[in-house]
Amino acid sequence: APSYLAKHGTPHSIDELMKSHRAVNFFSNHSLQIMEWKFTVDGSIASIKIPSSILVDNSEAFLSCGLAGLGVLHGLRPSLAPFIASGELTEILTDFPPPPKPVSLLYPDRRYLAPKVRVFIDWLCEVFGPDAHL
Repeated sequence: APSYLAKHGTPHSIDELMKSHRAVNFFSNHSLQIMEWKFTVDGSIASIKIPSSILVDNSEAFLSCGLAGLGVLHGLRPSLAPFIASGELTEILTDFPPPPKPVSLLYPDRRYLAPKVRVFIDWLCEVFGPDAHL
């Protein structure tokens, strides 16, 4: 959030992020671990853990904490994009994007595809962009 960056500064490297910043980290109830942050660095994927200012286990709390300026977020682009577009969140470290996350959708043969399923597939393609292969 702009309020967090105004107080703590904007990190320009992953090393600076790790040493000088705090994160709103997501705790997975499934794996019982803090989710690692993944970045693409020189064509390779780097997995790191950022020190937490707060630890959450649901997406609403995650977003609320980030919007309140309690720490840096690392989340899925479709869920954060509206807040970046509105200026409520600020994108950082754009030179080190997260690796793509695969999304799969399983459905019966296309011949028997219900219209509402087709609408849902079209919506997913819109949300995930032109590179979605659904």
